[in-house]
Amino acid sequence: MLDPAATKSFDSGSIIFRQGEPGALAYMINAGRVEIVSGNAVKVLGPGEIFGEMALIDGRPRSATARTLEECVLLPITPEVVSKRMQKADPLIRLLLKQALSRPAETYPTATVRTGNTRVTPGATQQQVAVELNMATDLRSALSQDALDLHFQPIVTLPDNRLGGFEALARWNRPGVGFVPPPHFIGVAEQTGLITPLGRWVLVRACQALKRLQRSRRRAAPDDEALFMSVNMSAHQLYADGEVQQLLDIVESTGVNPRRLKLEITESVLMDDPPLAEHAISTLRNAGIRIAIDDFGTGYSSLNYLHRFPLDTLKVDRSFVAPLPGDGPGVRIVSAILSLARELGFTTIAEGVEDASQLTCLARLNCDYVQGYLISHPLPEAEVHEWMTPSARRHPPRAVPG
Repeated sequence: MLDPAATKSFDSGSIIFRQGEPGALAYMINAGRVEIVSGNAVKVLGPGEIFGEMALIDGRPRSATARTLEECVLLPITPEVVSKRMQKADPLIRLLLKQALSRPAETYPTATVRTGNTRVTPGATQQQVAVELNMATDLRSALSQDALDLHFQPIVTLPDNRLGGFEALARWNRPGVGFVPPPHFIGVAEQTGLITPLGRWVLVRACQALKRLQRSRRRAAPDDEALFMSVNMSAHQLYADGEVQQLLDIVESTGVNPRRLKLEITESVLMDDPPLAEHAISTLRNAGIRIAIDDFGTGYSSLNYLHRFPLDTLKVDRSFVAPLPGDGPGVRIVSAILSLARELGFTTIAEGVEDASQLTCLARLNCDYVQGYLISHPLPEAEVHEWMTPSARRHPPRAVPG
């Protein structure tokens, strides 16, 4: 539902926009009347009607002038509002909407349809969305049949290379297609709302695996600290009504120590709705669950959130790790990130470590944990138990993508 608090008032005779101007907003009339003038054509709209919608569809200049005939209250509709609602829609509804929105572009062969942040070129719409619809259907079936897999990438301490925990990562071997890269099916899950049941499935399986891995750890290294498990958390899980409580119920029902669970959230997710994010994260933290910021430094948000939200861990994105070592700005950037984290009392994890020189550099910069193909690629649980044995740790598996 659109937020009525976002409405704007206009005096009688006000120009909302002029023909030929660029536009990125549509408007819904809450009160009053608006005159739409295009050449010799005049149309009068009243409460409940929407105008200016073509700016959301194809990004072309305004085709008419909009003027208030009396004092009006209007509700602006942004591309982001449309995009969020499209993402939550059923796949079939999304297909119908995208096809309908693409039709104006057929009149202008060079036009590109815009739906929120999505760009859809003429002729590609039906095929693209049909592919997504088929994938979403198969993904829903895979979830209902428990046909996905969970792999675990080890996270080790610096400088002593002791096992600290794992990151749980969903994997899907789609029947008739083969391995589907995670960004592909995660993206479809987010667009169709399947990310919520997928997120619950991952958390349940990760918590269950953590208990088994803890038992193996106690047998292999009884004096070592208990392992932790990192699980990615989507915006849908953070903001959807009742979803945080669902996550807490999963943790309680599986019997894991919540202090050994670390939920990873990207910084851009926090900025979608800071007050709501603060409340959700505080609820999770009060239950003992740890919170990590994933892909730090790759978004467009302010550093203000680092002290606003009750965070525990900062993950250094692989794009900052890749240039290491060397004497260039890459080392100084990572050093600054790690220093900032220490000042704020956060633990740090560097991801994407692929060679020994990066490991040495991060140890010199006092990074707490690392993960990456140098340590191990993500492994199915059966291989993780074997990897945890002392003999296997001395001869880790060759780093390959997974």
